[in-house]
Amino acid sequence: MSSQSARPVFIDYLAFSAPISVMKDVHTFQEKGFEWRKFQYLPSYRHYQSEPRYACLPEFQGIPEIPSSNMTDEQLNQYDTALIECYFARLRTWVSSVFGLVMGLPRGKGGFAYQDSALLFSDEGGSDHCGVIFWGGNRDTFYVQISGVGCAHVFSGTTPQKLYQWFKHLDILSLKRFDLATDDYDGVFTCQAALRDYRLDAFYGGAGPKPKLDISNGIDAEGCPTKEIVNIGSRQSRVYWRIYNKALEQKVSGIWYRSEVELKKISIDVLLNPAAIYTGLCEYSAQINPTAPKSIPQLFGRKPIDAIEAKVRWLRKQASATLAKVFHFYEGDALAILSMIIREEHLQDLNLRFDIPPIYQTLMKEKLRFSSVPF
Repeated sequence: MSSQSARPVFIDYLAFSAPISVMKDVHTFQEKGFEWRKFQYLPSYRHYQSEPRYACLPEFQGIPEIPSSNMTDEQLNQYDTALIECYFARLRTWVSSVFGLVMGLPRGKGGFAYQDSALLFSDEGGSDHCGVIFWGGNRDTFYVQISGVGCAHVFSGTTPQKLYQWFKHLDILSLKRFDLATDDYDGVFTCQAALRDYRLDAFYGGAGPKPKLDISNGIDAEGCPTKEIVNIGSRQSRVYWRIYNKALEQKVSGIWYRSEVELKKISIDVLLNPAAIYTGLCEYSAQINPTAPKSIPQLFGRKPIDAIEAKVRWLRKQASATLAKVFHFYEGDALAILSMIIREEHLQDLNLRFDIPPIYQTLMKEKLRFSSVPF
């Protein structure tokens, strides 16, 4: 017998981006049985320095040793190249071990302001495309898109909660796109039902303008239906509904309707309870699944502020002694110290900022104990 519990909520699309440099931390993930040795070791400066007096420098542990002024531009470029290659190798391993997806060969073409890309495939074999990964440029980030087919494979081997732990560990705090869906095989949540509920404002979330409606139907030369789609909202809006006849789309017999929602620029907290997020969107989705509803978590707020505090704490722990040595050597000359530690191109790049709206700047300064006045 069919019931509401027979209409589970599942993830049908997942997209996120992050700086390639987050790969420096993948080997520090804390979990019983986690094998960190599978990730390629990070390079060390000493392998790119010809001076014998540098031979005793320690291995690179996540934050590089302060480069010597005697190092040539060629040596620094060699190190930077090796580091990026290491990050990329780690990215391949991470995508494979965490998502169960294998990166195909580079396609020689990018997209979304990236220079290159590769298709993603199931690690179980097969030729079905599970998504795409982009890299190269765009502020040294990578961008992952996992399709519905890919999500079905990914979540057959892991859980949304496990992905949340990984994203949180790597300071990936938001998702570019996150689709949730349910299937109906009983003819209850059909396109006609969606139209009826739209007229009753069941898709209105209670804030902002009411979503618009778009209907798309098709028939063939014989008069048989070929498609039946109801779109509510717009592709540019944060919440976009699509209710359609999946049986017609897949050209199969029987009743099969899908109600899916596309969420954009949303907090990773949605991974903690996807079903509750789905049912909490509006009255329409609340009817479909019995899970207690939950509102969409705020993307910005204390989480990014806590992440900044964690980065400062990590930097203090990893590099405090080394920075103090530089401080004493230059007798407290802050300008000289910064010129040694921060590369010129990073100082000139005004886009290197924490991605936090101005409204949270005061809260951030208070939490990090910064003064808002110059005295």
